[in-house]
Amino acid sequence: EEQMANSGEEDKVMKKSKVNLTTLKKALEELKRIKKQEGCSAMVENIDVYAIRQKYHFSQEEFSRRFGFSMRTLQQWEQGRRRPQGSARVLLKIIEGASDVVEKLLQR
Repeated sequence: EEQMANSGEEDKVMKKSKVNLTTLKKALEELKRIKKQEGCSAMVENIDVYAIRQKYHFSQEEFSRRFGFSMRTLQQWEQGRRRPQGSARVLLKIIEGASDVVEKLLQR
């Protein structure tokens, strides 16, 4: 019986992992499409960092700690004084679609 319960839990984890992997793959495909259109390094549209943070109900402190951004940088992005550039933009786009996947990868 215990094995069957574990199997059910494993099935749930596998299904969630597949959904997260699918979301991550879609984000990467979108980045590839944008890169081809622009003919340059990967770019994503303007990022609403505040909206991404609010989507997951994180405080600024929690968001910056979880994903490795400095608190000051996060505040400047949200207040419009600076905009995310380069890999930070890509990471934010992926966080927007699959924050749990990013967190798992950062914990390794």
